[in-house]
Amino acid sequence: MKKTLLLLIAVLSIGLAQAQNCERDSNLLVTGALLSPAPYTPDSPFYNLKPACIGLVYNQSVTVNVPATFNGFPIDSVSIALTGAISNLPTGVTYSCDPPNCHFKPMTLGCILLKGTVANTNVPDTVDLGITANVHVSTLAIPVIFPGQVAPGSHYYLIVKNAADCMSGTGESHSMLANLRNYPNPTTGLTNIEFLSLTRGDFRFEVFNLLGRRIYETTVRIDQGQNNFQFDAGDLDAGTYIYTLGNQDGKVSRLLSVGK
Repeated sequence: MKKTLLLLIAVLSIGLAQAQNCERDSNLLVTGALLSPAPYTPDSPFYNLKPACIGLVYNQSVTVNVPATFNGFPIDSVSIALTGAISNLPTGVTYSCDPPNCHFKPMTLGCILLKGTVANTNVPDTVDLGITANVHVSTLAIPVIFPGQVAPGSHYYLIVKNAADCMSGTGESHSMLANLRNYPNPTTGLTNIEFLSLTRGDFRFEVFNLLGRRIYETTVRIDQGQNNFQFDAGDLDAGTYIYTLGNQDGKVSRLLSVGK
């Protein structure tokens, strides 16, 4: 029954996923970083791409902040092939660009959308994605693989999980958080988020739909000991959602059911 439900979710979601737009992260214009989500680096060892859940729809926008120069020469454009430019993608996942021709002008934010239903032939794994691009300088097209060749030591690691593990939050943990739950669940409006924390600080609370699209996010100030805050799900459509609570040290995920 569980497998049947997951299959129905995947099939019904395909049409919606194909209509998803590539979402740019404008924060790059302020920070000057080249990529969002940020890649894994030895100084920042975090897997920032959303996990790919076997049998379910995957959507992940990658923003590219195209610089003005390359090795001291003015850039005319940066391009990737319309197919085959991203290595090690899970079977069933492809990509598209905005702009659609996958040619990005200098000093603009290009966008690459990873999308598709993660095929059941995949197995749980961690893959290292590489994006092959051509940097057009004058009459030359210089091939570059990023993030690693642009920033040595950086990687775009993508975790492939079984659907059941994604839904339950298995494999996601935080050494400082325990007993995360929400009540009432199901809810038609306000629900209480309750948990125990061994630390204090700012944590990120996020809510995703089953397509992996983030629909809500906020920063929560956490104290040591028992914590409780409220989330208003009254504006959400009836259905199942995933919420996460975490920081740079990890996160915990749980299911939220919304009724009407």
